[in-house]
Amino acid sequence: MNRRTTALAAVAVLSAAGLALAGCAQPNAKPTSSEPPQLPLVGWTPVPASDLQQGGTLSLAVESSGTDEGNWNINTTQGANVPVVAMQAPLMGAPYKATKDGAVEIDPNYATDIKLESDSPQTVDVKLNDKAVWEDGTPLTAKDYEATFAALSGKNDKFNIASSAGYDLVSKFEVVSDYEFKFTFDSPYADWQALLGTAPVKADIASDPAKWASYTTKPMPSNGPYIMSKIDNNAKIYTETPNPKWWGDKPKLDKITWTVIDQASQAQAFANNEINAVDAADVDTYTAALKKSGAKALNSGGVTYAQVTFNGLQAPLDDVNVRKAIAQAIDRNIIAKSANEPLGVKATTDGNWIFMPGQKGYEDTVEAKLPYDLDAAKKDLEASGWKNADGKWSKDGKDLKLSIVVPQGTKSNELRAQQIQASLKKIDIPVTLDEVPSADYFDNIQNGKYEMATFGWQGTLFPISSSESLFYPAMKPGDAGQNYAFITDEKLGDLWKQANAELDPEKRLKLADDINNVIAGYVPFLPIYPYPNVTVVDKNLANYGPATFMSVDWTQVGFTK
Repeated sequence: MNRRTTALAAVAVLSAAGLALAGCAQPNAKPTSSEPPQLPLVGWTPVPASDLQQGGTLSLAVESSGTDEGNWNINTTQGANVPVVAMQAPLMGAPYKATKDGAVEIDPNYATDIKLESDSPQTVDVKLNDKAVWEDGTPLTAKDYEATFAALSGKNDKFNIASSAGYDLVSKFEVVSDYEFKFTFDSPYADWQALLGTAPVKADIASDPAKWASYTTKPMPSNGPYIMSKIDNNAKIYTETPNPKWWGDKPKLDKITWTVIDQASQAQAFANNEINAVDAADVDTYTAALKKSGAKALNSGGVTYAQVTFNGLQAPLDDVNVRKAIAQAIDRNIIAKSANEPLGVKATTDGNWIFMPGQKGYEDTVEAKLPYDLDAAKKDLEASGWKNADGKWSKDGKDLKLSIVVPQGTKSNELRAQQIQASLKKIDIPVTLDEVPSADYFDNIQNGKYEMATFGWQGTLFPISSSESLFYPAMKPGDAGQNYAFITDEKLGDLWKQANAELDPEKRLKLADDINNVIAGYVPFLPIYPYPNVTVVDKNLANYGPATFMSVDWTQVGFTK
């Protein structure tokens, strides 16, 4: 299962997707000759708008909705979820958008100019497009950004937010006019562009914690080319139609529908012409979907990675040696091959807690610090007083056994959990699979009602700053945040503060390496492998599919003539 998307904060995912957004920065992905073959940056071949039909309905599936997750506000802990963000992508826009190669550029629908006005103090000036409006026709102004920045700053704990990264460092926000604003940092913040890759929230909502948290059954107001025109929370079908107030290029589609369908059933829905595309997160879905007449597979690289998280507050996982033992007993290579090679793409493991393979700064810290080594794993257990007799570990009269929570109907999670189970069996640690309804899965994790959980984290174009909330600070079960291991190493606070303020790229990469080494020392979770993005689509669907960094331009999605 996966949790977040092409935006600026980290996101958790159930099956296989991505996390990312941007400013005018250089791309992170810089392959070298020693790296494994890289997948395409964009999976589809662009089709000019003139070659597309005007009209038609695009039908898509998701594994859950904002109603299922508990909130449609993607800035909240419940809404920071890949399916929730995906459903609202046609409804949202921001001053920056990601390009094909991982750089960013101004989206002229929302801003006419963005300038780093001063380095000391670091000040950014943003000029907005005065034609931009909300779906009710009211102007989208600097006041909306001011309220959004304040809500995401974390300074008012009444706002439930998934991450305050960067926003918490803004010391001054100045509304110059309705369509211009400036924001200033007291100390340098390297990833300042990330703050402009998140869609703004209407000021009256972003200034009221109650309204902010109230979008439990419907999305917030749109500022994009589509609006949510029909909501059926019982049938779990959600319909989007062109925004009559939209000021940009006219969308090609008449309608987009999203239907909540569990992952195991999506290939059949595709075969039945109920949906026009299906994300192939497992081999069964991939092979079944390709049997449909006219179907074609598209693939790209991705920024989402599979991992297994440990509940660091729950015995026996509150013992760092037990967590290290598990990490060294899991065969990441076998899991990566079995997950990705059947999808027609080469597999590689992921051994870094910040960067993805192919991104500048990537080092396989897991292989260096916690390599697959069954003998070392056993020694870690013995170091904490566990003794193995008759094929089981025991200590103080208790046997060592674990469970891993899995969401019903999500084959990729279940298969990965089974492989973790098989790995740990080799060192005599029995693991049971605790199956829960998909809609309850992340609630259970956030509330600490689990021992181990395997899902995906979606990375961003700004992986150093956006990953901080996964590790620091520590949090209690039920708290707002993304540190689902609930533990930390206090050294990380100062290291991330330094990294986020360091403008020298090489010095910043060294700090990121230091952060990885600290994380390897306490092991809140274990990265396993990066997901490829694989989508099977109807052959006449154009300008839609998987991409490593770039967002879909929803005004250009349509069907060929």
